[in-house]
Amino acid sequence: MRSLVLILALVPLWRLHAQEAITATIDLRDQRNDRLEVELIVPPLGDAPLVFALPRIVPGIYGAMDHGRLVGSMEAFDGNGHPLPIQRIDVDRWRLPSPQGLHRITYSVDDGWEEFDIRFSVGNYRSSEGTVKPGAVVLNHNTVVGYFEGHEHLPYTIELKKPATHYAATSLPRMYENGEAITFNASSYRHLVDNPMLIAPADTAHIRLPDINVLVACHSTTGQPIAQSVAKEIRPLLADQRAYLGGTLPVKDYTFLIYHNPSDVEGSTMGDGLEHSASTLVLLCMPLDPAMIARSVYGIASHEFFHTILPLSVHSEEIEHYDFNTPHMSRHLWLYEGMTEYFAMHMPIKQGRQSVEEFLGVVQEKIRMMRKFPDDIPLTDLSQQAMERQDQYYNFYLKGTLFCMGLDIALREHSNGAYGVQRLVQDLQREYGPGKPFKDEELFATIARLTGPDIGAFLQRHLNEPSVLPVKEWFAKVGVTIDEHGSLHPVSRPTAAQRRLRAAWLGA
Repeated sequence: MRSLVLILALVPLWRLHAQEAITATIDLRDQRNDRLEVELIVPPLGDAPLVFALPRIVPGIYGAMDHGRLVGSMEAFDGNGHPLPIQRIDVDRWRLPSPQGLHRITYSVDDGWEEFDIRFSVGNYRSSEGTVKPGAVVLNHNTVVGYFEGHEHLPYTIELKKPATHYAATSLPRMYENGEAITFNASSYRHLVDNPMLIAPADTAHIRLPDINVLVACHSTTGQPIAQSVAKEIRPLLADQRAYLGGTLPVKDYTFLIYHNPSDVEGSTMGDGLEHSASTLVLLCMPLDPAMIARSVYGIASHEFFHTILPLSVHSEEIEHYDFNTPHMSRHLWLYEGMTEYFAMHMPIKQGRQSVEEFLGVVQEKIRMMRKFPDDIPLTDLSQQAMERQDQYYNFYLKGTLFCMGLDIALREHSNGAYGVQRLVQDLQREYGPGKPFKDEELFATIARLTGPDIGAFLQRHLNEPSVLPVKEWFAKVGVTIDEHGSLHPVSRPTAAQRRLRAAWLGA
């Protein structure tokens, strides 16, 4: 772990905001020590006790990361340099009982990981943290910049100092830039956390489509460029996603941040990704094989980009009003993760990129893996317990995805093939969206209103109650059988009804 000089100051942004904003000056050119030094200059925030914090968890992950664990000793001072009492109350938070005259807070932090390696076994969700090295920096602001509870709405300015040879890739808005200095602005702490950075020698490619501009920014620790080969895979993916989503994409500008470290364990690969409103951070540990890297990015990017709809656009109040320390979990991970994964699984065959047999092979594997998990807890209950039931969390990508497949078939059966989950999600986008969250307990009623009482009962039976998914019954409707070994096969002589429903479902 290497050092990084960071200075945080709360100063007026007369050109942008009437309220005082947090300004973080980060100097990546100075990496002498093993910790990152942080200084926070604080404007008057009142005389009541204050709590300073780094997030316990951030949007998009469902297990506690306790980013405050990376913080060392912390001190607080008034304007005359006299120390003020500050007490660590848990791993992520510090209390200032008498903040009168508070002017400055200092602390140091470690980076989250030295290298993204196949042998890395401590913790999960490494894409929510980062690393600081002379060759490249993966910067997740939630591991470096803190916030004052109750003041998360304050805007932030990032003054980044970097080597002239490095390029800072991010979707965070740029206000000023020269060779070694860039100024970024975020409208709030949530906005800041939503925009990670990759700072490294430039290895970039641009994808320009009619309704979206995409930056692909990569860094391989081998020093070899990989961005052009990755972009070749992402371009058709975005075209397919536009068609799958009805002809439009949900964002106009997007950034893929891709960090690659070669695996030295033969046959071993590892990937981790975290979605954001206008970017995705992807970490890869695998051989330096451009084709393999591109294929891996395709799979991760497909899922993560669909997250721009679920849950980054359509979501509940629990996500809209996110608490970085004690989040209230929504009941609807089946939608946020299950539907997103179903879209990523369903799109290739729907857009003619896959055969029926290839698609059924993917579904077959999800069924096989799902059967390793118990069926004694409703998915809505499991969703609310996601942080405590990490051993069951992966089932949202299995059972949650397969439930959405069954819902798609049911919707198409009820509408003579005209209406499936793609149309349902489009309708939910019209009902809800950024700044207009749904109430967690009302979503099923909304879906029933949009689709009919039979679908409302379908949701109740398979999501609100313990349920063994009747996949054999669902497949029978579209002329697919499951043999005694769990293999899926299209029937040789489907009925006319089966052919019509399968064509509506798969486009094949």
